[in-house]
Amino acid sequence: MQLKIFELNQHLRTLTPLEVMATDITILNGIVKGEPVYKKGKKISAGYFLDKKQTILAIEKTFSDELDENGYLTGSNILIKWFDVHGNPVLTKPVFVPFSIAESAEMITKRRKRVINYLQEAGIRFGVKQYIDFLFNYYSGYQKSGVIKNLVNSFIENGSAELQQAVISEDNPEVLQILNHTLPNGETMKDSLLYQIT
Repeated sequence: MQLKIFELNQHLRTLTPLEVMATDITILNGIVKGEPVYKKGKKISAGYFLDKKQTILAIEKTFSDELDENGYLTGSNILIKWFDVHGNPVLTKPVFVPFSIAESAEMITKRRKRVINYLQEAGIRFGVKQYIDFLFNYYSGYQKSGVIKNLVNSFIENGSAELQQAVISEDNPEVLQILNHTLPNGETMKDSLLYQIT
């Protein structure tokens, strides 16, 4: 077994596979923790690399939700994979992390907040920050039938579908012009926004 991590951690060669898998990844020599991959605010994977450019993947964690029969989040399934010098996952270790009700609620709220943060950062990277700022300001003080609501905050705090409904049924010409703006990836602002919040 020729694990990639052996290149910078010769002392691990004397360990059994179980002992290697019990080693704290974060204290290994030369390990660079990569940027986690998220989808709609949910962490999907995280890589540990042997180079700063993050091209030589040594260890990867993948995450999936554990749901009960009613669809409530009860924990996270984590699969840790150690790669050999050929890029094959030769050691795998499943880990289950249970969540209390409070931890589950906090995790879901964090995911929705991460969605909003992602949209703001994507706005900067796509050169449409002013549009994203406008939309979030508009939907944070959304007025319908004389009632003002913060739809962005309602989405983050309790998963309200009001933001989604407001975007879908938008009839303000100025807002529609922004929502129909095409991003460099070919999507409209509206499609991108709806994908993230639904």
